[in-house]
Amino acid sequence: MTLLSIANDVADETKGPRPETIVGNTSPDAQNILRVINRVGINLMRAYGWNILRKEQTFTSVSGEEQTGALPSDFDRFVPETFWDRDSNNLMSGPVSPVEWAGLKVQTFSSQNKKFVHRGGSIFTQPELGSGVNMAFEYISKNWCQDSSSTAQAKFAADDDTAIIDEDLITYGAIFEWLDAEGQPSVRAARAYHEYFNLLVNNERATADILVAGDVFAQNTRHFEGAPKPSRASYGGDF
Repeated sequence: MTLLSIANDVADETKGPRPETIVGNTSPDAQNILRVINRVGINLMRAYGWNILRKEQTFTSVSGEEQTGALPSDFDRFVPETFWDRDSNNLMSGPVSPVEWAGLKVQTFSSQNKKFVHRGGSIFTQPELGSGVNMAFEYISKNWCQDSSSTAQAKFAADDDTAIIDEDLITYGAIFEWLDAEGQPSVRAARAYHEYFNLLVNNERATADILVAGDVFAQNTRHFEGAPKPSRASYGGDF
């Protein structure tokens, strides 16, 4: 769905006029729909770590506390517990709070399990990293939509732009936001929006592990290594 088609769906549901164009349209209705849709998209990007917005960043460390240039241009936030020193296989804990970081700075902190803080658009580590270390972390991209050439971006900027986040969810959210801002009845729209949001979140979550006898008694066993262990066959043999 394009920005224009989402806007038309919102107009249909709210009994408003269908705009022929959105971006560049001087009509207050069209401008308001654009603001609402972009606001919903940004809020949804920040409300949950959607799999489709998850990315991996790898970089080679520079010597010192600040890792200049380690953050990608579309960075919004870290995926927790995914920052690793891949050379020593050690987790980088963080981002720590300003209080903890200030404490680390005034004490002698030496450990293989390093910590980091996100400050001023940079990553700072304690203890300091040496140069040439292979680092990696996952993050959530702030780019929740894209233009007609599939270039990701942080907001709709043309009528033929499309969403990366689920378009129906954006539509539900924009309908609710529009009705609520206009003082119209919005309870049903809010319920539909929240129910669909929760449905998508539940569908994205990993399936809970099933504890079986092999997990307790078997040694050096691994999942995903071909044929399932006999004790796992009754669960479909897919883990």
